[in-house]
Amino acid sequence: MLDELREALSGAIDLHTHPAPDIVPRSQTIPEAIEDFTAAGFAGFVAKSHVASTAALCSAHSAGASARAFGAIALNRPVGGLNPGAVEVAALLGARVVWLPTVDSRRQREHAAPTAGPAPVWEGTQARLSRRRGYGAPIAVLEDGALVPALHDVLDVVKDHDLLLATGHLDCDEVFAVLAAAREHGINRVMVTHPDLPRQRITLDAQVEMARRGAWIERTMASVLEGKLPPDHALEGIRACGTGSTLLTGDLGQPHNGPIADGIRHWAVLLQRAGFTLGQIRRILVTNPTEALHLPA
Repeated sequence: MLDELREALSGAIDLHTHPAPDIVPRSQTIPEAIEDFTAAGFAGFVAKSHVASTAALCSAHSAGASARAFGAIALNRPVGGLNPGAVEVAALLGARVVWLPTVDSRRQREHAAPTAGPAPVWEGTQARLSRRRGYGAPIAVLEDGALVPALHDVLDVVKDHDLLLATGHLDCDEVFAVLAAAREHGINRVMVTHPDLPRQRITLDAQVEMARRGAWIERTMASVLEGKLPPDHALEGIRACGTGSTLLTGDLGQPHNGPIADGIRHWAVLLQRAGFTLGQIRRILVTNPTEALHLPA
C-alpha cells in the first residue's frame, strides 16, 4: 500500500470480525489477528461470535497489546436471546457492541434462501443446533407491530453501559422499529448490520432514510469477496448514505477469505480506486468506527 494510504489508515478499527475460538473453523485466532492489526498500525477490531460473548477473551488478550480486541455479544439462543442479564455481564467484562439476533432472528430462520456465493460457514452447524429439542424458536423483536418487552430491557442496558447497538439479521420493518425505540431510550449510536444482503430486504432508499435518522450503515468486505455485494453497488450505497453515515467492516474470519486485517486494506484500495480522497477514507475507516465505539479520538 502507498505510504499516504497507510498513514490515512493509522488507527483504523474493524467493527465486525469473526476470529477463533468459535464452534466453526476460523482463519485466525484473536491473538493472531491482534498481531496483524498491530503490524499494520490499526487500532483494533471487534470480535463477534454468533453463540457466545467474546468480552472476557478480548480483555485477556488485549492486555499490553498495541491493537485491541473489543468484546461483543450477539443475542441468539445460546446466550438466552433477548437477555438483558447476558448483556449486563458482557458489558461488565468489557464488551463494547451488542448485536440483536443474527442466526436466530425471525428473518434468518424463517426465510432462509439460497444466495449468491458460498454458504455461510456457520450454516450447517446452526441448522443442527436449532433442531435440538429445547433450543428455541426464532427470536421475534416485533409482535403485533410492537417491540417485545424484553427488547426494551436490553436497550436499557445498552444505554446504561454506553454500548454500540447493531441490528443483527433483522428485516427492514424490524430495523425501523428498533431505531425508533433506540431513540426513545436515548441511544444514538446504532449500526445497521449489512443491509445489502438480499435476505434482509432493506432497499437502498430505506438505508438512506435510516442514515437520515442517525444510524450508521454497515457494508462488509466478506459480502464483496463472496459475490453477494457487487463493488459498484457498495460504492453506490456509500455515496447515497454519505461518508459520515458509513461503516465499512470486514466480517472476515472465514477460512477462505484470508487474514482478518485484510478487510480494512481491501476497502481502502477499493475506495481509493473509486476516487475517494484520503480524508474521506480516513473518515470512514478510522473516525467513524472510533466514534461508533465512543473511544477517545
